Order: sequence, then structure tokens, then C-alpha cells
Amino acid sequence: MKEITSQQKTQGSKFVLVIIAGIFGTIAFDVAMYVDIAITGVPLDIVGLLGSLAVGESEYTQTVGHVIHFANGIGLALLFGYIALPISKKIIKLPIVVYAIIFSIIENIIAVWFVMLPILGAGIAGVNIAPEVALMTLSRHIVFGTAIGLVLRSYVK
Repeated sequence: MKEITSQQKTQGSKFVLVIIAGIFGTIAFDVAMYVDIAITGVPLDIVGLLGSLAVGESEYTQTVGHVIHFANGIGLALLFGYIALPISKKIIKLPIVVYAIIFSIIENIIAVWFVMLPILGAGIAGVNIAPEVALMTLSRHIVFGTAIGLVLRSYVK
């Protein structure tokens, strides 16, 4: 029987931790989303949007939307944990939470403000929906980054 090395155990542990970070980050994002919808009245529900884009309006819209949203959150956490974090740590030494917040802000600006929202007809940073949209999406992503950073802060490599 082949023995598992400590490096393989560490890599396996890191992978599981990054997946958990993505799950917790997405949950935190969703909480922030429902809070900002309640505060602003702007119905910017990414879960409903993803679900309706995938399956239309049906009894499965919310379920499918959540599956897609969690897959995206886990994917972003993997991108952060395996690419952005190692590169960032070589450039400057900061707490992991700071790296995660910066990563989330950059991801929001590039992927959400300049790609997703314009493709959906909402304009850059969602200005065609409401002036609050830019701040709503930014705050949600900062919450996501903070959550993944807090989960991953115990991982020091």
C-alpha cells in the first residue's frame, strides 16, 4: 500500500479548506445580498437571476440559482487560494484577509461591473438599474472576500 506523504495531506487539507471557504463566503454574500435588497428596495437577486437564466421561471429557479451561485463561490475561492494568494504573498506580506478582500474587489470590478452587468443590459456597474447597484455589488463582494479570508487565515503556507 502506498503511503500518503505529509505534503499530500497538507494539499488535501488546503483543498477542503478552500472549498469550505467558498461555501462560507457564498453564504455570507447571500446574507449581505438579502440585507441590501431589504434596505434599498433594489431587487438585485443574483440567485434568482442565475436560476432564471438557466431554467427560466419555474419551481426550480431558486434551487438552480443557488447551485450555480455556490459553484461560482467555490470556484472563486479556488482561484483565490491556488492562484491569487500565492502570487500576492510573493509580492507583499499582508494578512490573508486583506488579500481576499482585494481579490474580491478586483473580481467585482472586472467580472461584475465591466462584464456581467453590461452583458445583462444594466450598464457599467449597473447604473441602468439604480445608482445603488455599484455599492451593493461591491459590499457583497467585500463580505465574500472577508469570509473566505477569515476561513483561510489559519492556513499559513
